[in-house]
Amino acid sequence: MFSLFHSNVRSLKRNFENLQTHLLNELGYPFNIIGITEIRITENDQSDDHPSIPGYSFEFTPTPLAAGGVGMFVDENVKYRVIEKISSRAFQALLVELQFELKSNIICGVIYRQHNSPESFQTYFDETLEKLSTSGKPIYVMGDFNINLLNAETCNFTKDFLLSLQSFSFIPTIDKPTRVNSNSATLIDNIFVNQIGREITSGNIISDISDHYSQFCIIKSLKVKEPPQRTMYRKFSRHTEEKNHSELSEINWDLAMRNCGDNADAGFSKFFNGVNKIVNKHAP
Repeated sequence: MFSLFHSNVRSLKRNFENLQTHLLNELGYPFNIIGITEIRITENDQSDDHPSIPGYSFEFTPTPLAAGGVGMFVDENVKYRVIEKISSRAFQALLVELQFELKSNIICGVIYRQHNSPESFQTYFDETLEKLSTSGKPIYVMGDFNINLLNAETCNFTKDFLLSLQSFSFIPTIDKPTRVNSNSATLIDNIFVNQIGREITSGNIISDISDHYSQFCIIKSLKVKEPPQRTMYRKFSRHTEEKNHSELSEINWDLAMRNCGDNADAGFSKFFNGVNKIVNKHAP
């Protein structure tokens, strides 16, 4: 089981209490990763005095503009390393690799795309998905991409974005609008996964933190747990050659092979079963 949560908070400092008290605490679910977009921590405001959630470590990428910036709260029981932090005027991104001893490592990313330079972002996105996909590890990328997936038939940029996802076997786990007002409904926030053969539970969570809904994604493996492998061996503690040979000599092979005729397979089967029965008796 692995779980993620994403929310565009429109300033982490201003809306942190709503995020923690009125949403995360009420949900009461122990998400492994909590991704935050539009944290609005700027490059000039990188002090250590940032909101914290008990039981989580915090990483972030600041924004060079008034809006944007991304953050990630990682379960403190999970070891991780930061792969990449990128802050440009077109987008901000944070990638980490969660490290496990008994299963494959997991790569998680959170991205915010500004309302400019779509070509610059698409180039970065393509190169990043290609690079990460070669690792063969489970990958989860969440964020506010400001790309409305509902208009793929009319917007070439949206179409290219979806083609890029499909090319590297990523699927969106959210298919309903994530930002709704009286004039529009757009699907711009999402959690993308490359674990197609998994059971996934996902959706939007309505809150008043900002004008965006929050998203969650819970991944459960479909793999059936294999039973422990058993090693079979013969027990020779009661075995003696004399008893074994004695019983073998008592077999009437003419009678045993009577109905086999010229069928070599049937003859060998009779022979094998006769010998195996005696061997199993003395050396089970």
